[in-house]
Amino acid sequence: MKANTIIVSFNNGSVPPQYAYRYQIVFSEQDGNANLKLFRGYDADEKMIVSEQRKFNTEIFLQLLSLISKIEDSVKDPAMVGGSQRMIEVNSRKIMIEPNDDFGISLFNRFLYLYHPDFINQINSNLNL
Repeated sequence: MKANTIIVSFNNGSVPPQYAYRYQIVFSEQDGNANLKLFRGYDADEKMIVSEQRKFNTEIFLQLLSLISKIEDSVKDPAMVGGSQRMIEVNSRKIMIEPNDDFGISLFNRFLYLYHPDFINQINSNLNL
């Protein structure tokens, strides 16, 4: 049986360069580790400001994995544009989370919580250094 890899990524969209950031968390079922990388800036001048690894609960991971197929059923209006970009990539299959997809955003946030229960404050404290 193949072990699953999930990449959860966020890009805060088009904002002035000093406020631009993105992060990605790579969850590996095989070793039970999640790797976070946090970047500030845009492509040309992007700087990695955090790179860390944590263990995660693989039982909860598998529960969340089983819910991913429901994301595609929950989108109401895929023509809606704007906002920050959220994506969940499952074994190289990319799923964009639309801004009006409440279920998708909720599932995305549950992956963040799996990584760290206070994830948003962790990101904000690193961005505000």
